[in-house]
Amino acid sequence: MTQAKKPTKPESERPSGGSSSRNKPSIQRRGRDLLVERSAEAWRGDDELLPVAKLGKTWGVHGHITVRLFNPDSDVSWADDFVWLRGEAFPKMPVEVDSWQDKGGKLLVRFAGVKSPHDASALTHLELLVPTEWLPDADAADEHYVHELKGMRVVDVERGLLGTIAEVFATGANDVWVVRGDAGETLIPAVRDFVLEVDKEEGLVRVRYEEL
Repeated sequence: MTQAKKPTKPESERPSGGSSSRNKPSIQRRGRDLLVERSAEAWRGDDELLPVAKLGKTWGVHGHITVRLFNPDSDVSWADDFVWLRGEAFPKMPVEVDSWQDKGGKLLVRFAGVKSPHDASALTHLELLVPTEWLPDADAADEHYVHELKGMRVVDVERGLLGTIAEVFATGANDVWVVRGDAGETLIPAVRDFVLEVDKEEGLVRVRYEEL
């Protein structure tokens, strides 16, 4: 008595050599992954770069994004064909710029590789930095860049050493210096009524300011 053979599947139904017959979905690059790195400039250290702006909201349909200047009155001659970006979970990196635009007082930028608002939205809140030598010299005697002020000692003519300038932030009317020292933190409006002298060579600021 012979044993009946099991029916075999048609050739078209047999699995092929261990590989799936389904096409794997392609992985699409989005947002920050689309940026084009200017790798030849990656050597610059933090002490050579200055934060000048943060990226804001997207603009239009072609991947532009607004640039929020830390100093709205600043000269933007530093707007070149590449800049540095950095942010939370995004290490400092030089990236290619496709274009800059001025739209009714708003500064816009579009980065190489970014072509849609969806992709540009991933860049919001990133900080924009440029080399210090790209910045124009301050024209007026009472104009100073933030990076020049940070770390300067602040001496009040009545109270003595208050500490050093740790931060600078802008208000509607003027900048405010955050001075930290042994006595704590002092906020000093950067106006002529309070600031008597800024000596860059000595790294010293003299003020007359009685906290309210």
